[in-house]
Amino acid sequence: METFRPEENRYVIDQESSVEMARLMELDILTTKCMGSLFPADVALSTIHDVLDVACGPGGWVSEVAFAHPEKRVVGADISHSMLSYARAYAEVQGLQNTTFYYRSATEPLDFPDDSFDFVNSRFMVGFMWKEAWPNYIQECARIIRPGGVIRLTESDCMSGLSAGNSVALSWFNRIMVRAFYRTGRSFCEDEDGYQVGVTPMLPKFLKEAGFQAIREQPHLLNFSAGTETRERMFKNLQIGLKLVQPFLVKAGVTTEEEVERCYQQVITDFMSEDFRAAWYFTSVYGVRGEK
Repeated sequence: METFRPEENRYVIDQESSVEMARLMELDILTTKCMGSLFPADVALSTIHDVLDVACGPGGWVSEVAFAHPEKRVVGADISHSMLSYARAYAEVQGLQNTTFYYRSATEPLDFPDDSFDFVNSRFMVGFMWKEAWPNYIQECARIIRPGGVIRLTESDCMSGLSAGNSVALSWFNRIMVRAFYRTGRSFCEDEDGYQVGVTPMLPKFLKEAGFQAIREQPHLLNFSAGTETRERMFKNLQIGLKLVQPFLVKAGVTTEEEVERCYQQVITDFMSEDFRAAWYFTSVYGVRGEK
């Protein structure tokens, strides 16, 4: 089937949605806790002075870094005006004077000077990145990162919460999300009936081509089965996310309004079961900028 791209909305969920903002704030907390730290354990923090978070959303990671490391300059970039407004207001209320937020798109050249940052971070951009845009984005990061600086990309080949589990309805959502990503040019997998979009295996290749060295991969696992601490937070994340993503899935032609709503209600039912088992897998890929 021929692919198409809904140019009027690159992100699969309305980026100005206040409900989506709340979901991203919760997801930020879950993700950072699962990863164990704000920065990779083997990166010397003494060498990091200027930090950039691309597609920062409501600024959760930026604020955490700025609070934990007041000596560092921390910059957030995003295309959502509402999320940037919230991030600025939150930083001001918290007295985080070492933060700045800019309107920037990861799918276009980043409007920052060469050699501006020591660490560039981004998380879960697969929701709006065309597959052809990834190498260009990483090349742009290479331009603005100083020699010896670090890039870290954290991505999943499934939408948050859809990696593995015993819920047939949740697995169905994963399959149609992958199919929709294939049809809208976001997937590296050539099979629209596959189970993953295949972005994480591509990232080391793109980093190497952009001149990054000492490339490492760090897998993460977030178990949100019945009885775990993360169950309630992931339930809220999926309850919101799977509702907001439905118009995108219908427009992509992979389901109908009736079918997707029926499966959505089944996911909610499955989550309530004490036999519910599920885990989300995602990966961080990071590397050091070589001499230019």
